[in-house]
Amino acid sequence: MLKIDHIVLAAENLSTGLSFSEKSLGVSLDLGGSHDQFGTHNRLLNLGDCYFEVIAIDPQAPKPNRPLWYNLDAFSGSPRIITWVCETKRMSEHFKQTPYDPGEICSVSRGTLEWNLTIPKDGSLPMDGCAPSLIDWKGAASPTNRLPDLGYRLSSLILSHPDPSKLTFFINSMFNDSRIICRKSQYSSLKAIIQTPTGLIEL
Repeated sequence: MLKIDHIVLAAENLSTGLSFSEKSLGVSLDLGGSHDQFGTHNRLLNLGDCYFEVIAIDPQAPKPNRPLWYNLDAFSGSPRIITWVCETKRMSEHFKQTPYDPGEICSVSRGTLEWNLTIPKDGSLPMDGCAPSLIDWKGAASPTNRLPDLGYRLSSLILSHPDPSKLTFFINSMFNDSRIICRKSQYSSLKAIIQTPTGLIEL
């Protein structure tokens, strides 16, 4: 089975993303780092069995020679949830079982962390971000285990898409997680409901 690894919120710059997230959630996010291959940087928050990531283009980083991951080249507007990532320990097997095109398996690193992640060559988000990327931490612990637990939890992840049938089948067959909700809607969108120490917050 697959499991939720992390939820991704993008912003035009990291300070805007941090301001939005910390004001919404009432907590300071933990230091993440830089992704030299993709010219981005991030901040993180432990959600118990997964984590929350704020990511943006790093203006100090050299521009990579390929499209940015998570379609950040084309991102604009207010900070928002753009996609999610699920963990697998059998990347090759699960890669072939996705009912959508997850892209290619890329080797990525940040500091001492190394992992494999599915990324489309053009940087696009499968099913407008509703379909997850696959991640394999290559035997290492997910960043969730390295982050302080401040009592925040993912209550639900709501995926809205004009044609969610393939995604619904994939989730029902590959996940055992009632928090993941697929809905048919006119437009694609993602929402994360976070349980905080003071109540539920929708992002």
